[in-house]
Amino acid sequence: MAGVDYQEQEAYWAGVGVRRLPNHPAVQAFSRSKLAFIREALGSDDQTAQLRMLEVGAGNGYFSAVFQEAFDLTCLDFSENMLRQNPLPSDRKVVGRVEALPFADGAFDVVFCGNLLHHVESPQGAVREIRRVAKRNVVLLEPNAINPLMYLFGLLKKEERGTLKFTPGYLRKLGQDAGLRLRAFATQGTILPNKTPAALVPMLKPIERAWPLGFYNIAVFDK
Repeated sequence: MAGVDYQEQEAYWAGVGVRRLPNHPAVQAFSRSKLAFIREALGSDDQTAQLRMLEVGAGNGYFSAVFQEAFDLTCLDFSENMLRQNPLPSDRKVVGRVEALPFADGAFDVVFCGNLLHHVESPQGAVREIRRVAKRNVVLLEPNAINPLMYLFGLLKKEERGTLKFTPGYLRKLGQDAGLRLRAFATQGTILPNKTPAALVPMLKPIERAWPLGFYNIAVFDK
């Protein structure tokens, strides 16, 4: 598979207009189901509230808006355009790349990276850098290539072509090859934050859970 073209990626994200807001029902259902899984894997709500989290590839804040309720959150993205749309305060937003995170070793208790690795040239190198700045845990979330709709999306949209290799086994192996120990893993989801109509969310929320053909794979690792 051809490598990721960063000039194309930069041009694409610089040109993205206003997307759904983080308070959209589909975005809320999508992000809160992932937060629930992370909290269950890491421990009680009281424990997670004290943890410093770095969100890598935060974009316009689909996860940020919810995760800030549960963690001491800092978010990072390489696209200034996307960060401008993120609802976090400016002092909590950092422009930077996953390949060279501008933080000291072990600077954050938890590092979360969602829907970014399929956009980078070397997912393996990115996960090693994520591991470097994590003190306790790393959480990786990526589209599930085994899901037929996700696979088709990757085929048809050039900027999403990296999705095609992100099977459950590949995501687990990325973390393990970086020296991380798998704590919890799930393939889950029936809601697409950018596509699912608000009217369908009440019907889909009860089944926004683990199943083999879920839209996303999520892995929680121990360092």
